[in-house]
Amino acid sequence: MIFSVSERIAEKFIHAKIITAGDKDLYTYGLRQGFLIILNVLITIVIGLIFKMIWQSLIFLFAFIPLRSYSGGYHARTPFRCCLLSVVIMAEALLGIKLIPWNGFICLAATLCAGSTILLLGPVEDRNKPLSRKETAVYKKRTQIILSILAGAALVFWFVGNRQVPICITTVFIVLSMMLVLGKIKNMFGGKIYV
Repeated sequence: MIFSVSERIAEKFIHAKIITAGDKDLYTYGLRQGFLIILNVLITIVIGLIFKMIWQSLIFLFAFIPLRSYSGGYHARTPFRCCLLSVVIMAEALLGIKLIPWNGFICLAATLCAGSTILLLGPVEDRNKPLSRKETAVYKKRTQIILSILAGAALVFWFVGNRQVPICITTVFIVLSMMLVLGKIKNMFGGKIYV
């Protein structure tokens, strides 16, 4: 459905002479990606409402998106599977935030382990988005910067007494480190791990 809507909008842009026919594929792709982002945000809000953890789900999402954008990792083969995987990840992340008996030691240990994995492995390219050597260097640097900012923010919130924000950020690190490991494994097997 997202594909056909994106196609129709791009066609209307061509008929209205906003874009040329040669740019149709680019605009269709951009519209599709924009719709997928909106869909993910809406799904996140719905899952947050179901778990009665709306602000935790939004913190998770807004910490996850920039870090995931540059560190890469496992990608599902189709947009539908990606959406389904996003629902599962968000539900598991919120359950983890709610049910794990978080304390300073668990938060610090998880942050160090997951953060080290992200620094060591990232960025992990996907067959649909191969990276040049220059892109790899740029993405690695941006991953390091975003990871440092998030870890610093988590530390500040922990010390001012708001424990939920650092727990959400730590959960992002855990989920993303697993996505990087799965992405590396998928790449080792020629992309033959299917979800």
